[in-house]
Amino acid sequence: MWDSALALYPEAFKALAATKTDQSIVALDQWYQTDFPAILASRSPCYINHDEIVQLVAWKLKRGKYRPALAKMVAEHADTLVRRTSQQAFEIINSKSDLKAAISKMSELKGVGPATASAILCAGAPDKVPFMADESVDSVPGLGKIAYNLAYYLKFAAKVIDKAAQLKVAGSTVNSPHLVELALWADMMTDKFNLTRPSSSATVATATANKRKAAETPTVAASKTKETNDVKEDDTTPNKRVRSTRSTTKK
Repeated sequence: MWDSALALYPEAFKALAATKTDQSIVALDQWYQTDFPAILASRSPCYINHDEIVQLVAWKLKRGKYRPALAKMVAEHADTLVRRTSQQAFEIINSKSDLKAAISKMSELKGVGPATASAILCAGAPDKVPFMADESVDSVPGLGKIAYNLAYYLKFAAKVIDKAAQLKVAGSTVNSPHLVELALWADMMTDKFNLTRPSSSATVATATANKRKAAETPTVAASKTKETNDVKEDDTTPNKRVRSTRSTTKK
């Protein structure tokens, strides 16, 4: 079921891109999902540079909610600072698997909060760090009202990491935190754009909708202060929901 959800990503992303006037999002997503991770994997020690963080933020904002002020803040950083801070953050996550410390270190850069920091670290350590995309977070019940802060991100990440471990043991191809959050994103966007699902996924969608309906109460509904402080669990299948209100603080 999770594998089917992940397979929906290309069409779900294509549907999103079709809503954009600026089609650079297509090349940016290819870069972030494929090219950039390969670049980071080739570096020892791992780091990102100024041009890469600017491009990553452009990808994040065009794929989600556009916040031009954040892009401007990130672009003002010196290359040496971006390299040094990101190298330290990658060293923390790769050597100590300390997600809290790694996100905190990356978030020391102005304009970079937990959500953007997670996008950076996810590209270099997809087996340890899930990206905090709004749509993925919206698919995880039990998180409470969304907040773009470290504590909230860690709650989200813990659920995604746990699900990835379960799926890996079960032999799923969705076997890393990054692939889990991609499956969640694709599942929700498939619903948002009313895309046709393979027959196997149709059953998943029905079961998920029923489970969500039973689980959504005012106190348990799934949800998501610094992007100068940036910030599914479902036993069987991705869970989908469109949030009606959001915080406007930086992620």
